[in-house]
Amino acid sequence: MDDVAHIRSALRAAARSAWTALRAERPSETFYYFGLWTTPLAHRPAPSACSLEGLERAVERCRAEGVEVNADELRWAVNDSPYDLFGDRLFAEVEPLFDALGGPYERSSELNADLLDAMVGALADLDAEGFFGVGASRDAVVLNVTTPGHDTEAELLASARRINPPGALVRYEADLAAPGGAEG
Repeated sequence: MDDVAHIRSALRAAARSAWTALRAERPSETFYYFGLWTTPLAHRPAPSACSLEGLERAVERCRAEGVEVNADELRWAVNDSPYDLFGDRLFAEVEPLFDALGGPYERSSELNADLLDAMVGALADLDAEGFFGVGASRDAVVLNVTTPGHDTEAELLASARRINPPGALVRYEADLAAPGGAEG
């Protein structure tokens, strides 16, 4: 198994563990997003997730800090979710695999692209086995790999379309098309 394939396998295991732990800890919450975020140079990714209940808490937290927002403004701002970095310790175990390929600034752009593809592939592998559900339960969750602060709306959609069935993207696509779009 080559290095990138090994990383994809390790990311798949870490994502499986993180999502399983989150669902076990918060079984009554309605999750609508799970993803990995990284940098354009493909640093080791971090997990993030969003639930309707977590979104309410994020809005309340902002308002308590004097920032007037509504849920639509924060729905896809995954780094504002209370579940951003949930299970990150599981991904820390993948870091030595990334480090073995050299620092992000030292790697070729092709290798960094391959690592980003491995992140998308890891989530796609889990989805293909039905890990995130089937039918309506699957359509209720958007999966994605993002580079917050760097993604364009087109890039967010392209990545999401590689992983998700069309039914899962109805709200995501509509929100991205709306004035102001969505944050990744």
